[in-house]
Amino acid sequence: MYYMLVSKNLYYTENHLWFRKIGLHDFCMGITDYAQKEIGEIHLIEFTMQKNLIGKNDSFGVVHGINMSFELIAPCSCKIMETNQNLNLKPSHINIDPYGCWFLIFSTHHSMNEFLTHKQYIQITQ
Repeated sequence: MYYMLVSKNLYYTENHLWFRKIGLHDFCMGITDYAQKEIGEIHLIEFTMQKNLIGKNDSFGVVHGINMSFELIAPCSCKIMETNQNLNLKPSHINIDPYGCWFLIFSTHHSMNEFLTHKQYIQITQ
């Protein structure tokens, strides 16, 4: 077992995504420290969405690493506002700073109460 960083001010999903609120209905999204450790050194991030609207449980990309590939699944219906193009330059930076390297910015009217708190996320990863 290894030490896992879990930030208190974020929302989480069971499939290891985190969200940071940056506006009334806007959020940054990335993968958790747990996910990046499972994936291993990340060498490629592919966004596969064909439009800027994605539905709940839609696949919107894949993170490829040394240990495994990790499919990105939308936890709610949302509108993609921006993808982080800097990740193309050095995707392995996610391994160093998983909560500072956001994947995309999205907007949703979905209630964040349906997602996990940091305490709940820690419980599902132990």
